[in-house]
Amino acid sequence: MAPKPRRVTQREIAELAGVSQTTVSVVLNDRDGSNVRIPDATRARVKDAIEKLTYVADPAARRLAGLDNQIIGVFTYEAALSPESMDFYGPLLNGLERAAERIGWDLLFFTSSPVEDGTRSLFHRKTRLRLTDGCVLLGQQMVASELERLVAEQFPFVAIGRRDETAAAVPYVAIDYVTPTEALIDQAAAAGHQQALYVHRGRDTPTARDRRGAVEAASAEGRLAFLLVGEERIADLPRLARATGATLIIAEDAFLTEDVVHALSAAGVSVPDEVSVAALGEVRGHRLEGRRLAGFQVPREQLAAEALDLLQLLISTEPGEWTDLDTQRFLVAGVEPGDTIITRTAESTSTAPSEEA
Repeated sequence: MAPKPRRVTQREIAELAGVSQTTVSVVLNDRDGSNVRIPDATRARVKDAIEKLTYVADPAARRLAGLDNQIIGVFTYEAALSPESMDFYGPLLNGLERAAERIGWDLLFFTSSPVEDGTRSLFHRKTRLRLTDGCVLLGQQMVASELERLVAEQFPFVAIGRRDETAAAVPYVAIDYVTPTEALIDQAAAAGHQQALYVHRGRDTPTARDRRGAVEAASAEGRLAFLLVGEERIADLPRLARATGATLIIAEDAFLTEDVVHALSAAGVSVPDEVSVAALGEVRGHRLEGRRLAGFQVPREQLAAEALDLLQLLISTEPGEWTDLDTQRFLVAGVEPGDTIITRTAESTSTAPSEEA
């Protein structure tokens, strides 16, 4: 567990500013500057001392002293603006921008920390975290020790996405992927599909485990039998579909679904006439030969706005009262029926177990 941060005392502030502890107390309790007994120059020295002493140790004192800058930090553990990542990060960043504009705050996008081994460090010496009043964190996977440090230092932050890297009380706003996964599976079963393949990337993230768990549960309950296939075996899908009698292939996300379709088409398998397809991810902007891809509509802009609302609540609330707040929130992704899951007759009665292919 990270050590509990030491609180800066009024005596330390007074010594650095060259004033009495009484003067420090008056400045701390006179946020609007209405007390005319304190000259502006003295008030500025006290606030400057507070800022220097609380740079690491006590961010809460900055807000008590009226030092909030109305700046929100945005930190991504992976590169967010590459063509490959914009499909995921674009709507989130757009939502943050709109929400910040609505409340009249600025966003500070942290880019000085370099990407090393596929990730960034929030506490890299170049990251200007303390210029902000709070921070929004984005990333498929985050560093447990950094989340724990933020919690221990009582620095206001909100992670986007459910976090289980640590047992610390991490504030987050996340998408419920289990509910739409179950709904999409039920839709496919109602259309007559009995046997299916689930193609996944093998990621060990909360959302990947949620989706995979829902697939395995559906198979165990007999709602729709699945065989799980890693993405490295996409070329084997035509053979596996024939061998298992699968009439449906569901992939972990839309890009993986497109790879599935290419593999099927290359083998002469017609989609969706012979094999239907769907994605357990955002499908807006993805079409297959003019057809709307079945999958999810993920409210990412709403997710970002909710994260900023929660962060504002943390910033305006004393850290000692954070435990009384609802700091772990979920939004439910919608189901996009699309045109790539078509109705089947009972073509197969086999029920292969849900296991790794």
